[in-house]
Amino acid sequence: MNVLKHISLILIIFAGHTTAQTPDRFRSQILSEDEMLITTGRAIQLIQENKPTEFKNLFAPDIRKTISDSQIMQLTEQLNSLFKNEKIPTDKRDILPSLQVTGNSKDTLFVNNINYNFKSSQTLIFSFLKKYGTKELAGIHLKKQPLNTGNHRPNLKQIEDFKFNVDDITWFRIYYDEGPNKVTKFKNETGYFAVQGDAEKFEKSGIKPILKNIFSDLAQSKYESADIFNDSLKRGEDPKFIQIEFSLKGKPYLISLYLPLLDHQNYSGKIVLMEKEYQNLGYQFILNQNDYLGVVKEFPKILDLKLDNFYEDKP
Repeated sequence: MNVLKHISLILIIFAGHTTAQTPDRFRSQILSEDEMLITTGRAIQLIQENKPTEFKNLFAPDIRKTISDSQIMQLTEQLNSLFKNEKIPTDKRDILPSLQVTGNSKDTLFVNNINYNFKSSQTLIFSFLKKYGTKELAGIHLKKQPLNTGNHRPNLKQIEDFKFNVDDITWFRIYYDEGPNKVTKFKNETGYFAVQGDAEKFEKSGIKPILKNIFSDLAQSKYESADIFNDSLKRGEDPKFIQIEFSLKGKPYLISLYLPLLDHQNYSGKIVLMEKEYQNLGYQFILNQNDYLGVVKEFPKILDLKLDNFYEDKP
């Protein structure tokens, strides 16, 4: 399989707009290059030795849960093919750190990258987040052309309907943002929160009955359009929204459901359902809220739950 033509290897979403700002402004966000290089060196070794399980274990647990066995095997196979066809960079001039600043002034994500620049103009990017440290990967991306050129297609088959079983959920993540007027305190943050975890945490959180009702309404499977997406969702600036992402037992994809909560913002009056092979590659379905009044009614009920013990420390 041709790695350039068939796959883009991003396993973490970078929501919002990426800016090339001067790293000196964010000195405290920069992780140890030497420590990150130890981890990337270990990752490359495991790929060369064709050890997908051990390679998968290098990812942070939150990320690891979203990667299926078939995905990590495909990832290992294709990177191994790249390494065999091209010499892995060893010159320090070809292995460079970078800091990626993503988001806006109110909600900023700092991503530390180690970039391996191959002679063929490809770049293998290993990503790290401060909350996971330097010993665990947050993402990996093989870059030749920007994903938004539209030349990447998912290997997944497009789902035929929206019939999901709430008992099959193995991992979930809910994210809520109050939008431009952030006033409510959620643990360590003001105006937004995330709750995520495995099937056990899903049961304990009280979210399951709400999602069961949402699934019941989704089962009618109506949509206005279905397209391939190869970029992160364009929510717009300071949107008010609630979103859930979940993986299902035995399925090679993630499902994401996005509900905007204000008029005059991107996707107002719509619901966005995404079938994800990777965080920025898959199929996107646009649903009309008038067809799914049950979803519109049930989704915000999550905000009424007592989730204080479930909020993420760093959403």
